[in-house]
Amino acid sequence: MQRPVKFAKYLKRLGWEPIVVAPDPDIYHTFDNSLTKELNDSSIRVERVKNSPLIRAGKKSINPSPRKPWMASLLKWITSWFFLPDNKKGWIDDAVNRCLELIDTESISVVFATAPPYSNLIAARRIRKETGLPVVMDLRDDWLESHLIHYPTRWHYNKMKKIEAETLSSADHITVVNSFYRSKIEGRLGAQCPDINVIPNGFDRENFEQTIPAPDESKFSILYSGMFYGSRKPDWFLQAVKKVIERNPEISEHLELRFQGGLNESHWKTINRLELSKYITDFGYLAHQKAVQNVVSSDILFLTLGDRKHNSAVTPGKVFEYMGSMKPILAFIPDGITRSLLKNYGAAVSVGIKDVEAGANAVEEFYTKWKQKKLPQGDPDFVKSFERSNLTAQLSDILEILTEEKVSKADK
Repeated sequence: MQRPVKFAKYLKRLGWEPIVVAPDPDIYHTFDNSLTKELNDSSIRVERVKNSPLIRAGKKSINPSPRKPWMASLLKWITSWFFLPDNKKGWIDDAVNRCLELIDTESISVVFATAPPYSNLIAARRIRKETGLPVVMDLRDDWLESHLIHYPTRWHYNKMKKIEAETLSSADHITVVNSFYRSKIEGRLGAQCPDINVIPNGFDRENFEQTIPAPDESKFSILYSGMFYGSRKPDWFLQAVKKVIERNPEISEHLELRFQGGLNESHWKTINRLELSKYITDFGYLAHQKAVQNVVSSDILFLTLGDRKHNSAVTPGKVFEYMGSMKPILAFIPDGITRSLLKNYGAAVSVGIKDVEAGANAVEEFYTKWKQKKLPQGDPDFVKSFERSNLTAQLSDILEILTEEKVSKADK
């Protein structure tokens, strides 16, 4: 995950010595070696926990392929019945044991745990109980009302609510990616709620400094960066593009639709049905630096959140890298946090998730500006506030306060 990798990288520069505890890389269906290299280049120590299956089922782990959505959906449905807080709970014991070993041998001042998976936060809670070390719990999504969680029964919801309250109330500090999540968590925990700071996701300026803009000026390219899953799919965007081609055939001479992260069988069925395959470039799953290069080299960046409950509160990490590129953004999103963010960005057009007509109008307008070489750019002053180095400085301040309080209590 970029967020903790970038935190570790810039905390090191601010004088901290991060130790990352993580499972073996082959235990999950996607892995980005370039992010591991970034940790290595920054001399960040990484402790891999061996033989820790995501789900304990004998000696095996459930590891669905993102290119087989039916299998992923089936496994997600099965695990939603039997694994709370999530299907990563099998690694909690091993993670805790490794952290306790490190605490016995190293001078550890504070523990930082990021979620999802929420099992990480349960591990952090146990470490705090065992050692008394201050713990920061970081949430990249909401917990109880996450758009990614389906509760089979009311019992599952209530059980998760109890787990969330017991876990988060044990933290010394909580960080979240937006103000909506903060208000929701504060409302659920009430008087038990620790202090919460909003530290949004961001982008690493250094990734962009390593890129070489290489746009094909003969192509009007629209790129989507990331994976589609659940209701987050390209269907309405593709329908909008089809509509533009039908009423303005000229665009077909220049159009290129670019996807990085991987298209599955369902997406290709939609593409073929709409007769758009000749416009598609599918890069598949790429290393992060290559993905940034493609963002910089594209004309328009496409974003969608999918049609799902609680999506108005979601701010996907790709939004900040999109803004870091200063490129125009076409967003199929609901009213909410992300739409407000893009309004302040100044170079985005937001339409409803299923608003094909408005989407088509936006594509056509961007195409006209592309021909005129007048595509808009984002507001650099607004974008600067989301640089990873600046965001990590905020986290460092929190860690400093917690470690000072720890020392003060020890002196007493």
